[in-house]
Amino acid sequence: MSVPGVRIRALRKSFHSFRRTHEVLLGIDLDVAPGEVVGLIGPNGAGKTTLMSCLLGFLHPDSGEIAIDDKANDDLDIRRRTGFVPERMNFDRRATGWDFLRYMARLAEVPRTDVNARCKAMLERLGLASAADKRLSQYSRGMLQRIGMSQALIHEPSYLFLDEPTSGLDPNGVLLVRDLITEQKARGAAVLLNSHQLAEIEKVCDRVLFLHRGVIERAETLRHADKIVVAVTMLPGFDATEVERIAGAAPSENVIIVSVETESDIAELVRRLVASGVGVIDVRRHTTDLESIFRGAS
Repeated sequence: MSVPGVRIRALRKSFHSFRRTHEVLLGIDLDVAPGEVVGLIGPNGAGKTTLMSCLLGFLHPDSGEIAIDDKANDDLDIRRRTGFVPERMNFDRRATGWDFLRYMARLAEVPRTDVNARCKAMLERLGLASAADKRLSQYSRGMLQRIGMSQALIHEPSYLFLDEPTSGLDPNGVLLVRDLITEQKARGAAVLLNSHQLAEIEKVCDRVLFLHRGVIERAETLRHADKIVVAVTMLPGFDATEVERIAGAAPSENVIIVSVETESDIAELVRRLVASGVGVIDVRRHTTDLESIFRGAS
């Protein structure tokens, strides 16, 4: 039995003009499992939006395979369970926030008896309750981004695709989106996130894919389901041999990177290092330096 989720294999997409053919995607393989948040980053023109558009069925690829839960991505059942937030949404600006969200809830086949309660809860969650009766033409860029997130989540989708979801948001809005993504992951939704905000990618994603010149050049795991990776910074003057014996890893300059299973293991590691005379000055979860990798990929 196949594992459910998003599956892309050997995806290619080109755009044709009178004079030339521009190849954008040159053979993409991608998987996103339920309950996983995957970040997609890369320089402008790398093909990120084209990839997401193919995945959502807005563009038809030249070749390759796209499947969600072993079904075609344009299958009606899959569309019912999909949420999407584009970087910029085009609305009927004459509608109020309430009317727009209620309309989107009905399109998403939210049960009629649940629509009003679901819309009210979503507007409150996104901080838009006080603007529910205002026309969308009166909404700021950040408010439009929030109402866009509301319509994507109103039907509790199994698959959530986000294209620059924090664009135009203030710091509070960025924190809210971060919390919402974490909630969707806990609910078991698969999330694919396209963003240039590397700090946010680091905070919410389990894996990151670096798209460059139409291919995925590099994949990095930021979080492991079965272990915790920590970086321990020590004062100079420690015994490197003793540190390696205790931690099971050789230090690089004054830092050791160690994989443990539980938070208690971190405390025990620090206790043993300190007991041996090592001055521990900092302990934190180790994450990949996305900025340096991004520069290298660009």
